[in-house]
Amino acid sequence: MSDTQNLPNDLYSKASDVLGEQFWQEIGELIPNTGPRIDIYYTSNHIMVLAEVPGLQSPEQISIYLEGQTLIVEGEIPCNYPVTDNRIIRRERFFGTFRRPLLLPKPVSVSQVKAKYDRGLLIIEMQIEPTVQQTTIPIESS
Repeated sequence: MSDTQNLPNDLYSKASDVLGEQFWQEIGELIPNTGPRIDIYYTSNHIMVLAEVPGLQSPEQISIYLEGQTLIVEGEIPCNYPVTDNRIIRRERFFGTFRRPLLLPKPVSVSQVKAKYDRGLLIIEMQIEPTVQQTTIPIESS
């Protein structure tokens, strides 16, 4: 549940030295994971979003849409274990319904969004809008 890979290595190492390696496991059990892990990066032309969504039977189980400069990713990751929850002794992976609003770092062209699902990874590629149209707003005087 904890995402220690996002911590700089020296910080992780120092905290482990002081608190013990068991600390990361214990803190991970206290912090709920509310959705799939997502990476976002951009180049000069594109914004890329990569989301871990394992076990989908079809792409229709995930919805992707834009609201202004926010990308919304929602769906459900099924848990296909042949046991009940009380038999799972460690749970770090996310299962269930989720909705992730992601604020994009730059405006994108709505007509130039591509998404594909491959081996548990949802990959969304969006073309950055080269020119943002400016709208002048008149000011009323009282």
